Amino acid sequence: MKKLGKINIAILTLFSTLIFSCNSILDQEPVSITHPDVYWSSQSEAEQALAGSYALFKYAMTYQANFLHWGEFPAKTLMDSKFWITNYIEGSGNYVLPYRGNTQEWKHFYRAANWAYTIEQYVEGMPEELFTTSQEKNRILGEAAFVRALSYFYMTRIWGEIPIVHESIESSDQLITEDGYIVEVARSKEKEVLEYILETTEKSIGLLEYASPGSNNWAITANKASAEALKAHVLLWYASREGGNNELVQQSIDAATSVINNSNTSLVDYVTEGQEGFEKMIKGQSKTGLFEININAGMDESFRLSKGGGNHTGMTLDQPILNGNNGAGPKGNPDFYGFEFMIEPERENDVRKELFFNEFDKMGNQTFPLKYSLSSDDPASEDPYAVFSESNILIFRLADIYLLRAEAYTKLGQYSEAIEDLNLIRSKAGVPDYSGTLDERGLIKAIFDERAIELVAEAHVAYDRIRMDYFEGVSWMNSDRKAKDGYFWPVSIDVILRNPSIVQTEYWQGRL
Repeated sequence: MKKLGKINIAILTLFSTLIFSCNSILDQEPVSITHPDVYWSSQSEAEQALAGSYALFKYAMTYQANFLHWGEFPAKTLMDSKFWITNYIEGSGNYVLPYRGNTQEWKHFYRAANWAYTIEQYVEGMPEELFTTSQEKNRILGEAAFVRALSYFYMTRIWGEIPIVHESIESSDQLITEDGYIVEVARSKEKEVLEYILETTEKSIGLLEYASPGSNNWAITANKASAEALKAHVLLWYASREGGNNELVQQSIDAATSVINNSNTSLVDYVTEGQEGFEKMIKGQSKTGLFEININAGMDESFRLSKGGGNHTGMTLDQPILNGNNGAGPKGNPDFYGFEFMIEPERENDVRKELFFNEFDKMGNQTFPLKYSLSSDDPASEDPYAVFSESNILIFRLADIYLLRAEAYTKLGQYSEAIEDLNLIRSKAGVPDYSGTLDERGLIKAIFDERAIELVAEAHVAYDRIRMDYFEGVSWMNSDRKAKDGYFWPVSIDVILRNPSIVQTEYWQGRL
């Protein structure tokens, strides 16, 4: 029987001995790593280690559907949940989730980042003759740098200021000072973290090459365009945190343009391609993907679609896809932001209402997104609901980059360019051209709205709200909370107890 994240025996053994028996420096627990003379002696071993870093990132994102709790539900946009734990986020903005302590924990991302950095350190020192070509060595190094940068980028968008660990943690000696004290690492300023991410992303871009749909491991491993997509996001986020920095915004445009021109990807035309085009996109490794988390039963990288909030399918699907959902599934709520603009006359023929949702027009308990609805039968069971998930988690894809560039153009006052990108995305869904006001406020709303529907359930919209400073429809967000960084998640109390140099985010002080 297939299981979530099952990988080959060599990688599984590697995890058991190297990863899950140890924690990052922030966990203050002893760690160990295989000696380089024993493990880092061939390209195949480096490839296994690289697969492990992707798996650790996947685990950090998918454990208890955390990527949705971080990136989707706080936005109160289109996707309302029946799950009582999620209501702590949506209803009151209380990010302290009962029985979900790991949602406030960053250790899984640090494990992914630390393992990626370890790969970089050891592979860099491996002789080139151990690899089939020098390009293959660079690819492994570039992909590892991408995982490290992406892990840090998620952390800084979730928690804001985070510690930067500048070394690969391989021995418990690194966690103890000469005087016997536990090493403590404080949170770094956001600007320092973003500079670190950009430096790592640039390293990845310099080492990787472009790929094409259909090539080996297309979109489920990083290539040059994946890293450039990350760079475009990081730069626009950085600019927003700086209060608007035109140089950074322009650099984001340049990175996005490079993705659009060089990635060999193309947009899905939902009008002409219909259900087939939509299903190809969500199955993954399609013509429009840039980077995705692989969910594929044929590769032993899947799990059972099941009821409840234990995974992202349980948090997004209901009948008739699942055999009920124990009150954990989503629902259509006309009071949530997004439903009002989706029923405006200009969106009468927006085909995404039918393609992306179950019963969108009926607007009720059976309205839910279908991004994770693909499945395959379990041949070992006669139960019609015993099926495996076959929908990838889309991290970066081309439509996201067009809309990101439209946002950047808007912030530079280049409204005609912004509208051109916006209209291109609208046209693929059967939505007429933008006819609103030619000003930043009007365009930001239009771009936010388009991202909300185009990327629904892909966990972008909560970060979009922070980056765009657009909190319309979020009743619990106010100027005082924003001033105290209350749009970031609180740091776990367990983290602070292990590392007293960590200071809680201002808004959450005294609230945990």
